[in-house]
Amino acid sequence: MSSSVVIFNQYYYDLLTKVRTIAKKHKDNSSTANRVLESMKEYYKEFDKSSDEYLKFLNENCSEDFWKGYLEVSKEDCDEWLKKDDIKTVKIFNDITIGDISKLLRDNFMCHHYLSVFYIFKNEMSDDSATTILKILQTFDEEFELDNECFKKIIDRLNSMKTDKIKSDATYDSMDSLKDTTIGKIAKEIIQDVDINKLKNTLSNNEGDIFKALASEESGLGELFSTVGSKVTNKISSGELNQEAIIKDAMKFASMLPSMFNNRGGGGDGGEGGFNMADMMKMMSAMNGAQGGGGKRSKASINKQGLRNLAKREELKKKLSNRK
Repeated sequence: MSSSVVIFNQYYYDLLTKVRTIAKKHKDNSSTANRVLESMKEYYKEFDKSSDEYLKFLNENCSEDFWKGYLEVSKEDCDEWLKKDDIKTVKIFNDITIGDISKLLRDNFMCHHYLSVFYIFKNEMSDDSATTILKILQTFDEEFELDNECFKKIIDRLNSMKTDKIKSDATYDSMDSLKDTTIGKIAKEIIQDVDINKLKNTLSNNEGDIFKALASEESGLGELFSTVGSKVTNKISSGELNQEAIIKDAMKFASMLPSMFNNRGGGGDGGEGGFNMADMMKMMSAMNGAQGGGGKRSKASINKQGLRNLAKREELKKKLSNRK
């Protein structure tokens, strides 16, 4: 099987999983969620990642005129394009339309991300080309070369949407106010010592799942936490930092988190996504250093094994939840 079909199936399954997870959360108050779940039970009890049946289904339901129109629509009109009656009724999965997916995800950028990927990988191409394009998509690299102008146009538009999404975030401007706080100054120092590419690769390889990334022995996150821990510990020990000031700034930062993460989990006819403070508290607890003899705290302020154990527990809980 060609790499393009394998990649298509992976993204297709990933979208299926996301929509299913959100639909489960909103099945009690969303007729759309209920209908989508029924369709998935009927058609997607099993998913064969080595099959080309899903690609054939997409090509049968999304005509060349559909894709031509999608290629030509401007970035500014993309969201309105999703709302068109003749677009909303197009089926991406059996009995599940673009309108259904858009309604559940409540994230137009995510919709366009998957549609852009499907536009590209519905086509036959060499394994080398498929691998190159996948790398570009995963890194959102704005500087890239592609011989296929249509693919390049689609990716350029997607990258621009990504930039707009970040800038339009409700907390984008307010985050700037943190740069002069105690935490902001520490962050500025820490960022100079962190291998950003390693961190990005860690999250990319673990599908953006922070707990899954923490479970990895080679995780760039573990290295980041170690850097943060030692930096803060040394500054507190030397008297350069005041613990009360850190707590005060941390609370200021925490107050911004709900709006940062609001609706990231999508939604149905009602309900909202949101930042899970309980998860953050569990993570912070796991980050606490081990107690040394006589009740003294050891110099190491990051409990790496504790973080990994927490990550593994969260991964197990997720697997058990998906089986229900």
